[in-house]
Amino acid sequence: MEEERPIPESLLEIAQEKKKRGKLIIYLGAMPGVGKTYTMLMDANIKKQEGIDIKIGLIETHGRKETEELLEGLDIIPPLEVEYHGIKLKELNLDEILRLKPKICIVDELPHSNPPMFRNKKRYQDIEEILNAGIDVWTAMNIQHLESISDIVYRITGVRVKETVPDEFFKNADEIKLIDLPPEELIKRLKEGKVYVPDLAQEAIKKYFRPGNIMALRELAMRIAADKLDKKLNIYMKEHAIARPWAVKERIVVGIDASPFAEHLVRAAYRVASEADADWVGMYVETEKRAYLTDKELNWLRKALDLAKSLGAEIVWIKDNDVANAIIRYIKSYNITKIILGKPNKFSIFKESIFSKIVRETKHVDIYLLDPPVPESELFSNEKK
Repeated sequence: MEEERPIPESLLEIAQEKKKRGKLIIYLGAMPGVGKTYTMLMDANIKKQEGIDIKIGLIETHGRKETEELLEGLDIIPPLEVEYHGIKLKELNLDEILRLKPKICIVDELPHSNPPMFRNKKRYQDIEEILNAGIDVWTAMNIQHLESISDIVYRITGVRVKETVPDEFFKNADEIKLIDLPPEELIKRLKEGKVYVPDLAQEAIKKYFRPGNIMALRELAMRIAADKLDKKLNIYMKEHAIARPWAVKERIVVGIDASPFAEHLVRAAYRVASEADADWVGMYVETEKRAYLTDKELNWLRKALDLAKSLGAEIVWIKDNDVANAIIRYIKSYNITKIILGKPNKFSIFKESIFSKIVRETKHVDIYLLDPPVPESELFSNEKK
């Protein structure tokens, strides 16, 4: 039975539906107090001056005077006032936002949980409704609230995060704006009472705002923001048929073979990847001629692959009789920026013709050819002793 294919009109409808959805911008910080809400309101004032219909759906100033001053002149949608367990809460007035339908709506505190009487349990679900209504949303969160890394944050800080944001929602953001502040500046703000109320500042520093915690979470936020941007660039490249590597982070491939020199190559690749703070891949290309290896060759290969994996590499095993084409396809498909190979020797499948083809058919990729750590003659003389 022939597979049913969408007619052009259906494809047009899908494209139009996608276009109708609002754009999501997330202001991301490593910790409270780095200036996410402040920056968001600064940007809001610029949009207001440009004549854009931007409204505040909900904002948390935490009593910071400089942040509250930025609200002057901005249109604020009155929040819903509800009582829960004897406490009066100010919550997002979702229906009023949908009725007014501004061009942009600011909804702060993305990880927030709603009271049980609301139709959505979480604020990100409220934001989904707003986006589906064609309204752009600006929101803010700290990196520790990303669901997939909550266990990492716990190991770093010793604090268990209760409210999290699903990774899928985060990944679907149209833009991530990383708001960064050096650790010493954040601690200074904390001591001045600009993060929490002054009488709690010293206690907060002891428990959570340690310099080591700040640096670790800051690095985590930077990495995740860079990965998000890198994926966005990859999508753009595919949509526009761009073949040139254009990565935010370096990506390195090391060609691993069933050779006594393979572990040497792996260690060299690890050093290059570490210095460049790069993702790296250990690749083995299996050909028909090399489908059946001797016990010695299998041992060399297994040790090299195990070493690469233990040092943090992703392992890729490809079956292809054309080694050069297999490598070239992988380089272009996965946006590789550097490749490390051993110089031709009696063990290697990476012959001179393969190097020439890779050089000829790839551009903007750095290629490293490494000598073995010892001459082949010395290797065999050592084996005979």
